[in-house]
Amino acid sequence: MHGNAGEMHRRGYNSILIKVFIAVQPLEYSYQKLSHGRNVMAFRFPFLSRSQRQALIVLYALQQELQDVVQDCSQADLALTTLSWWEKQINGLFASTDKPEHPLMQALLPLIGLYCLPQSELQALIDAYRTELTQARFQDMAQLRRYAAAAGMVQGRLSSRVLGFSVPQTLDFAGKVGETAVLVRLFSRIGADARQGKLYIPVETLQAFNVPAHLVINRQGGAEFKTLLNMSMAELQQQIKSVVAMLPSADRRRQRASLAVLATIAALLEEIRLDGVENIMNYQLIVPRARQQRLAWKTWLFGFNPVG
Repeated sequence: MHGNAGEMHRRGYNSILIKVFIAVQPLEYSYQKLSHGRNVMAFRFPFLSRSQRQALIVLYALQQELQDVVQDCSQADLALTTLSWWEKQINGLFASTDKPEHPLMQALLPLIGLYCLPQSELQALIDAYRTELTQARFQDMAQLRRYAAAAGMVQGRLSSRVLGFSVPQTLDFAGKVGETAVLVRLFSRIGADARQGKLYIPVETLQAFNVPAHLVINRQGGAEFKTLLNMSMAELQQQIKSVVAMLPSADRRRQRASLAVLATIAALLEEIRLDGVENIMNYQLIVPRARQQRLAWKTWLFGFNPVG
């Protein structure tokens, strides 16, 4: 009886979700979703075609929707159920000829054919957020990188498909853009996540620097932890340079918006360095919207070549 009631509750939640937004225009819903979130990269590319801008806004809105599920649901089982609902909606875009009910899915549907967005890459995004809910810790850096690559599908491979490419190697570059963007975001949020009891630093990394996990969660750190942070920041800065070098020259012009993502996270790392890396345990630095806009225009006009 209790199980049936729970199932009815979940069905009712999803029905309400549809009814509330059924009258909202697809693109309007995507704009509203991003305007209330902190994910503003999709608005930073006024130089793209209207179709490309709208496609990126829809993809970033989907990412924000899934982030909200993970962050706003107080019960893990409800969050997992809601993720499964979104998974079913996305899979339905590839398996059904029926018009989707949710405005975000209505906006996403034409993009799948227009930009050849693979079901596997959208599925990877769902899987990444499911991992956040079901996996307490990452054992090693390889495991964390796999998660980051999946969680970074929107900034990475999906965005690059919208921007266009002429050689397959560009998608390898795009995958690394997404992975690096997520790793930098997690690095900048170590303190904020610790306050919520979350820790993304791999177990092996903590052990290598002799840093107990409970000290990080309690934001106590120490000299060994500061050394770990400095090493991690240097590795991320080097990774940005390596990713830029991966971009084939044939697609450098088309992928300037992807380079702008790298320019933005490089600027964030530099701000963290100047502020003092240990301070990420006390507050989270961000790149203000106005500066993101300037970096996007600068990258569009002159490209991005990290130095140092």
